[in-house]
Amino acid sequence: MRTKTLAHDFYGINVIPMIDTMMFLLVFFLMATKFADIERDVQVKPPDSHNARPVMAIPRELIINVGQDGRLSIAGQPRQPADVERLIAQAREGNPDQAVIIRGDRRAVLQHAVDVLDLCEKHGVRHTFLTTRQEDL
Repeated sequence: MRTKTLAHDFYGINVIPMIDTMMFLLVFFLMATKFADIERDVQVKPPDSHNARPVMAIPRELIINVGQDGRLSIAGQPRQPADVERLIAQAREGNPDQAVIIRGDRRAVLQHAVDVLDLCEKHGVRHTFLTTRQEDL
């Protein structure tokens, strides 16, 4: 006796499970990824430069913000020059290749940033950077 086989029409590949999986992975990686953002003090606006390179994160860098009025801040906390010098010395002791990034406001007196550079030189920091931002075209 012959059995009847039902003819199945091919309706295409069901992509809904694949879309669900992709959305799940997207949300998972967004939640699991640590967004490493370089410390940015919104009050400090670096000067423009024609040849500025994008700011890249340097491992264990110390970012010092110099405000328009010469105030120093690290990690969003206002600091006195003596505190900044102590932190530079401690960072240099812990890491001989310590990098220091100085974010000076464009309206600040250059001497404030130079004072921080002098502190870095005093403690033997070889990797110092004064940030600028790429000029808007």
